[in-house]
Amino acid sequence: MASLVEIASYSTTFGAKVAVAHLESIGIDATVATDNAGGAIPSMTGLGGGARVLVRAEDVDRAVEALESMDDAEDEDAG
Repeated sequence: MASLVEIASYSTTFGAKVAVAHLESIGIDATVATDNAGGAIPSMTGLGGGARVLVRAEDVDRAVEALESMDDAEDEDAG
Protein backbone atom coordinates (compact mmCIF):
# COMPACT_ATOMS: atom_id res chain seq x y z
CA MET A 1 0.00 0.00 0.00
CA ALA A 2 1.30 3.43 -0.91
CA SER A 3 2.16 5.86 1.86
CA LEU A 4 -0.15 8.89 2.01
CA VAL A 5 1.13 12.36 2.83
CA GLU A 6 -0.86 15.42 3.88
CA ILE A 7 -0.17 18.29 1.48
CA ALA A 8 -2.85 20.81 2.46
CA SER A 9 -5.48 21.55 5.08
CA TYR A 10 -8.74 23.46 4.58
CA SER A 11 -11.22 24.83 7.09
CA THR A 12 -14.10 23.19 5.21
CA THR A 13 -14.62 19.84 3.56
CA PHE A 14 -15.85 21.67 0.46
CA GLY A 15 -12.50 23.49 0.05
CA ALA A 16 -10.62 20.21 0.36
CA LYS A 17 -12.90 18.52 -2.17
CA VAL A 18 -12.28 21.33 -4.67
CA ALA A 19 -8.53 20.76 -4.26
CA VAL A 20 -8.94 16.99 -4.69
CA ALA A 21 -11.05 17.51 -7.82
CA HIS A 22 -8.34 19.73 -9.29
CA LEU A 23 -5.62 17.19 -8.50
CA GLU A 24 -7.63 14.32 -9.96
CA SER A 25 -8.32 16.35 -13.10
CA ILE A 26 -4.58 16.37 -13.79
CA GLY A 27 -4.09 12.69 -12.98
CA ILE A 28 -3.04 12.80 -9.31
CA ASP A 29 -4.94 10.46 -6.99
CA ALA A 30 -5.98 12.35 -3.84
CA THR A 31 -8.38 11.97 -0.94
CA VAL A 32 -9.90 14.04 1.87
CA ALA A 33 -9.49 13.08 5.52
CA THR A 34 -11.61 14.73 8.22
CA ASP A 35 -12.58 14.21 11.83
CA ASN A 36 -16.22 15.17 11.48
CA ALA A 37 -18.00 11.95 12.45
CA GLY A 38 -18.30 10.82 8.85
CA GLY A 39 -19.96 14.06 7.84
CA ALA A 40 -22.65 13.78 10.54
CA ILE A 41 -21.20 16.74 12.47
CA PRO A 42 -19.68 19.11 9.87
CA SER A 43 -18.85 21.72 12.52
CA MET A 44 -16.21 19.34 13.92
CA THR A 45 -14.09 19.74 10.78
CA GLY A 46 -12.43 22.90 12.09
CA LEU A 47 -11.90 21.39 15.54
CA GLY A 48 -10.15 18.29 14.24
CA GLY A 49 -7.45 20.08 12.27
CA GLY A 50 -9.54 20.82 9.22
CA ALA A 51 -10.15 18.80 6.12
CA ARG A 52 -6.81 17.39 5.02
CA VAL A 53 -5.81 16.59 1.44
CA LEU A 54 -3.70 13.45 1.13
CA VAL A 55 -1.71 12.15 -1.86
CA ARG A 56 0.76 9.33 -2.45
CA ALA A 57 4.31 10.15 -1.33
CA GLU A 58 5.60 9.99 -4.90
CA ASP A 59 3.05 12.63 -6.00
CA VAL A 60 3.77 15.22 -3.28
CA ASP A 61 5.93 17.65 -5.28
CA ARG A 62 3.66 17.65 -8.31
CA ALA A 63 0.51 17.96 -6.17
CA VAL A 64 1.85 20.86 -4.11
CA GLU A 65 2.86 22.67 -7.30
CA ALA A 66 -0.60 22.07 -8.78
CA LEU A 67 -2.37 23.49 -5.73
CA GLU A 68 -0.06 26.50 -5.65
CA SER A 69 -0.79 27.27 -9.30
CA MET A 70 -4.53 26.82 -8.59
CA ASP A 71 -4.24 29.38 -5.75
CA ASP A 72 -2.31 31.76 -8.03
CA ALA A 73 -5.06 31.52 -10.67
CA GLU A 74 -7.73 32.29 -8.05
CA ASP A 75 -5.75 35.32 -6.90
CA GLU A 76 -5.56 36.60 -10.49
CA ASP A 77 -9.31 36.10 -10.96
CA ALA A 78 -10.05 38.04 -7.76
CA GLY A 79 -7.81 40.94 -8.69
